[in-house]
Amino acid sequence: MRGILVFIALFFSAYSFAAADDHLSFDFDSIQVRAALQLLADYKHLNLVADDSVTGSITMRMQDVSWDSAIDYVVKTKGLVYQLDGQFLQVSRLFSNSLRTADLSSPPLPGGDFSVSPPQKNTILKVTHVLGSDAIKAFSLLQGESLTADDSASLVLARMMPARIDELREYLKAVDFPRKQVMIEARIVEVDTSYSRSLGVSWGAKSGKGAVAVAASGTFVDVGSLSSSVGFGIVTDALTLDLELNAMEKNGGGKVISRPRVVTSDRQQAKIIKGFDVPYQQSAGEGSTSVSFKEAALSLDVLPIVNDQGILLDIKLSKDEPDFSNALNGVPPINTASFTSKVVAKFGQTIALGGVYSTSDNVVQKSVPVLGAIPLLGWLFRSETKSVTTTELMLFLTPTLVDL
Repeated sequence: MRGILVFIALFFSAYSFAAADDHLSFDFDSIQVRAALQLLADYKHLNLVADDSVTGSITMRMQDVSWDSAIDYVVKTKGLVYQLDGQFLQVSRLFSNSLRTADLSSPPLPGGDFSVSPPQKNTILKVTHVLGSDAIKAFSLLQGESLTADDSASLVLARMMPARIDELREYLKAVDFPRKQVMIEARIVEVDTSYSRSLGVSWGAKSGKGAVAVAASGTFVDVGSLSSSVGFGIVTDALTLDLELNAMEKNGGGKVISRPRVVTSDRQQAKIIKGFDVPYQQSAGEGSTSVSFKEAALSLDVLPIVNDQGILLDIKLSKDEPDFSNALNGVPPINTASFTSKVVAKFGQTIALGGVYSTSDNVVQKSVPVLGAIPLLGWLFRSETKSVTTTELMLFLTPTLVDL
């Protein structure tokens, strides 16, 4: 009862009210927001329902303004929204879950734009050709908005204002479309440099960036023979290429390491790995040991991008091998050769990438049994031959468009 009397005293001492032509005049110096809203609700004979988030105070000095403009001013200044529902005036924070819709018919307060922003609402959208989590990656959110995806049901749940929902629909329409399917056939070859020019490749172009690293004593990259870019060429006849590769292996001029084939979608990375883990022992403390593993694998990553010219291939090839001859404490170093490149090709065309060279020094000892082991004189019955072998890592790719 005491609170009601204080409120009435405050109302008549600080508030001058005029109802001529349904216009109001009042002068409040730091009145509680809830009290101001209650006065405005009483004037319209409305029941006030205010969210717990409606707090704080406000200074109001207005002359001859409409009721709509007055409440617009209050809610806009304090970051609130209101809804007229029969005999109820509902007020909540702008990003509260309490309100579903807002009354947007109120005119702005004279001298400025104090229109009420519509509240956010939940909207469920469906995607068909891409994962929902991928579809919404690049859509920027504003303060208070949320956007989640359910990939198992191909749904996107958005909580934002209606105008923003329309923007999201247009965005999803632009990214949710059927992708073309691409089959990529690869031939990964390690060939002697003296034989590499006999594989029916039309060389002479350069493409992308090349990178190579080899770590092991006795095996190194011949930097002087490496160009700054990966060598790029076109195979005139894929069938002839297979015949040349078979002849190469029979003649000892090189070996085909792998012939992977994979199907992927436009702008979806395909990854092929072939290898093994090299076991080694390491100390586990207090005199015990444990077995650990180092990966040595051949991996190929290809990202196809279909365009009007054909297909752009973003390629990374890496070949790792353990070098047991130079193991340190039982742990072999991993020799690594790799390159990256971006090339444009036509469907059905076979392209060749090369230019990554490695040189190995090999020592072969021959000895006459028994005599070669004689102290001091054994060297007379032993011979040692050194040879240097330079090989080139080459990649052949044939992209083909798959009809669905």
